[in-house]
Amino acid sequence: MDKYIYFAAEMPTLIWGDTPPVSIEDYLEEARKWMTPADYSILAKSLLHHYERASERNIYCDYQEFEYSLRRELANYRKAASEGHDYKFSGLPPQIVREGNPLETEINLMKYRWQWIEDHEFEHYSDLDFFVLYYLKLQILRRLSLFEKDAGAKAFREIVSNIAENHETHEESS
Repeated sequence: MDKYIYFAAEMPTLIWGDTPPVSIEDYLEEARKWMTPADYSILAKSLLHHYERASERNIYCDYQEFEYSLRRELANYRKAASEGHDYKFSGLPPQIVREGNPLETEINLMKYRWQWIEDHEFEHYSDLDFFVLYYLKLQILRRLSLFEKDAGAKAFREIVSNIAENHETHEESS
């Protein structure tokens, strides 16, 4: 565990809205050096939008339960709205989805997830849960950075390029 304390101490602080100070790939590469293989395996599977339930009870399992609850609430709200009914929110603050355009709503939802993570960081300073929470926050910052005009345009061009290449490859093989 002494290695975990050192690893945690060397990680830069993550701040909502900032550019990620370390790439996801670099973080995972560094984690592989410091963590046990079993812990690293759990960390690497702790994806922000992964829908297969975690097999072990840990902070990531708690995050998944939060995410499922959030998505259920969003689905119920959207269904009620499409049918012209009012919807009474049970956990999600209504202003997150009712105010702003779709981009602002998505950013608000990411910030809501970020806040959940921050609320669960207490007493996790260098254990596996600390690294999982850090990884989730890093994924949020990366996704948020894609909403920047230049970064988003670059990501869009890469996707279109990949689709075009796959289409050309498919036509050549036909």
